[in-house]
Amino acid sequence: MGLFKKISKVELFLAIACLLVALAFPPIGVLIGFIIVLVYLLVGKDHKEKFKSIGFRSPKDGWIKTVFLCLIYGILIEVSFQIVVNPVIEIITAAEVDLTAYDGIRNNFINYLSVLLIGWVVGGFIEEILFRGYLITRLSKLFQIEKAGNWFAIILTSLVFGFSHLYQGWSGVISTGLISIIFGFIFIQHRKVIWYTILTHGFINTTALTLMWLDYDNISEKLLFN
Repeated sequence: MGLFKKISKVELFLAIACLLVALAFPPIGVLIGFIIVLVYLLVGKDHKEKFKSIGFRSPKDGWIKTVFLCLIYGILIEVSFQIVVNPVIEIITAAEVDLTAYDGIRNNFINYLSVLLIGWVVGGFIEEILFRGYLITRLSKLFQIEKAGNWFAIILTSLVFGFSHLYQGWSGVISTGLISIIFGFIFIQHRKVIWYTILTHGFINTTALTLMWLDYDNISEKLLFN
């Protein structure tokens, strides 16, 4: 009873639409979903409150501490996935995470900078605004018990987030889905202030792309199996 009373029908409809397009057209569906959300946020006189509602508020830790904290988050998450998590996933699926789409940045500084910029815009901002900022804040309202709503939203968005990375193969889907769960946890732990996941996501991409540029991305083989 009263399951949907905290979320408007319009916001629920938009959330479902964003999930469906992200599932139907990976990865371009993420961009379509972002555009849907952006139009909604900009329409009407209350757009400032809408942006606040998806997490665009100043971090309580202050900007310097927040940036440093997210830098640590990003490096630790990416390195731990490369050394431990991804190798386990690849053993289970018998397939590597397919990152061949980024091979052009290896030992090529211009390509590296270009893809790094895209990584911050698409990963840091577009994906975070859609998945954490809008979808988690809206879908979590489907349950009157806050904790249950938060975990429902984190799991559902992470399933879709992982699938939107299907171009990385099924190992990539699992890997990015697990990282999405971590993003969701960070988002909730920091009172749904979106800057924490935007920065963490950006630093994860920066770490991963920098290692690829240096041709040192397969850390597990280089460190553990030589």
